[in-house]
Amino acid sequence: MVLYKGPRLLDFAKTPTHLQFNKYVLTGYRPVSTAQECLRSLFYMHNELGNIYTHGALPIIYITLLCYPVVRQAALLAYILLSTYGIYCATTARTNVLRLRAFVWQALFRFSLFLFRVYGSGVGSPNSLRLFVIMDSLAVLGGLVNIIQIPERFSPGLFDNWGNSHQIMHVMVICSIIYLHWGTLEDLAWIKTYQCPTE
Repeated sequence: MVLYKGPRLLDFAKTPTHLQFNKYVLTGYRPVSTAQECLRSLFYMHNELGNIYTHGALPIIYITLLCYPVVRQAALLAYILLSTYGIYCATTARTNVLRLRAFVWQALFRFSLFLFRVYGSGVGSPNSLRLFVIMDSLAVLGGLVNIIQIPERFSPGLFDNWGNSHQIMHVMVICSIIYLHWGTLEDLAWIKTYQCPTE
């Protein structure tokens, strides 16, 4: 996808230190850019292009899912807000461990909701719990792939532009959000027929 000839790209050693978070991605770094140059970077090959487009897929999915009734919007807005804060903390973190820590509180929150549901304090469709477990499993697995930096760890330089751990993590998060949507739809359908206990 080369629609525009971009600037001369940098290798890892010449990249600003705040962008040196994956020592196995060796080439294809954009130089420090103006806002206009950042927009142009959507149309030439560099090692962030896949990340940019997979980031762009998430708002499209959110907007699509928000085209449902208000109940769904409120639930999605709460996941969106949690994720946005986690993403902000992760992007300002300087190490992979700090990036992972940015999402730990979200995981603990979801795990506590999971325990409420499993032990009877929470309710919902019996079928949706499986979807939520798959959702969280995909998110955790994507985070681990990103932290361990697989596959580029085994072939430094080969996955500089496509198929690196950060892009794999983005795709797994997108799949995770789709499972969240399916689980939420299952719970909303269940709520329509649920009768509260009389005693």
